[in-house]
Amino acid sequence: MPTVRIPPGSPEAQYRRAGLMIVMTCLLLTSVVTLLLSGPLEVQRTDRLLLGLLVVKNAAYLLWLWRAPQQFQLVGALELGGEILAALYRMHDVLLLDHTAHGLSGYSYWLALPYLVASLTFPAGAALAAVTPYLLGLGVLGAAYWQADAVPDVLRQDNTNAWLQMLLMHTTFMAVITLQQQLRRRYAHAVALAERKSAQALLDPLTGLPGRRALHDLLDGPHADLSVVYFDLDHFKRVNDTYGHDVGDDVLRHVARGARASVRAGDRVGRWGGEEFLILVRGDAGVAAQIAGRLREHLRAHPHPVAGAVTISCGVAQRRPGEDTASALRRADQALYAAKRAGRDTIELAPPDAA
Repeated sequence: MPTVRIPPGSPEAQYRRAGLMIVMTCLLLTSVVTLLLSGPLEVQRTDRLLLGLLVVKNAAYLLWLWRAPQQFQLVGALELGGEILAALYRMHDVLLLDHTAHGLSGYSYWLALPYLVASLTFPAGAALAAVTPYLLGLGVLGAAYWQADAVPDVLRQDNTNAWLQMLLMHTTFMAVITLQQQLRRRYAHAVALAERKSAQALLDPLTGLPGRRALHDLLDGPHADLSVVYFDLDHFKRVNDTYGHDVGDDVLRHVARGARASVRAGDRVGRWGGEEFLILVRGDAGVAAQIAGRLREHLRAHPHPVAGAVTISCGVAQRRPGEDTASALRRADQALYAAKRAGRDTIELAPPDAA
């Protein structure tokens, strides 16, 4: 059997395991119902024993899938191998031993199941490799049936026609399932690419912090006791003019690292644009001012290796009940300008009743 590994815990693995669990549940119910409805005749004793073993097997595989989800491919491979061997053995008996059987027997309903199990267990190429020998084996049995001298001509004609139709149907199953798997893989790749691009669009590429769009989404949410620290770097233009933009970019990354180290687990920090940053604090303005002070102390204790000490001016505004995002940001911005007018490297709080 193919052993192409699918990453455990991935959405694809979860989908395939869920599909196998549905298949095994249906097989368990079918085997239980068939066992209960089978008659007490002596000639059926062997069949009843086999049905009992199927019930145990299906229940064991279902429990295995539930208890060890990362091993779904092993369970699927074992189930697939058993189905293929059982199908070929049963069809050998029906066609080459029991020549008086009409049609292809009731077991023919289950002959297509290996294609479904293979498609859930392996990717497209591996699934196709797993079931191709099965289809070839069915074809060989059909050819042997056609050439068997002991088969009455009437049965040969009727059953061979049905057998050819079944092989064509199985070939169609293989083609459709392979196409479906390829389309699903392309879809999953497209979704993953879209999610990655969406995440990149929400992050500032320079600092790796949430960008303006992501911060807007966070601010627009229903938050109670949310305060905003709006800060920027003092005299940042001098850094670019003196050391160049490469050093300026590294200073921004340096401040971003310091902001990450200064906030609490429930707070969020992001780059608003240029040398401006936002910190969203769970708490009132006093708590937010403490976070801002912690960041200022961190930057004092950790100067940039080229540009030296970096100072910031901070404006703090506590979001009022029912206040919209624009109003809260405007008050934080006013407090930031007040900090700059006060001489920079300081923290100013917006009055809670400011317009």
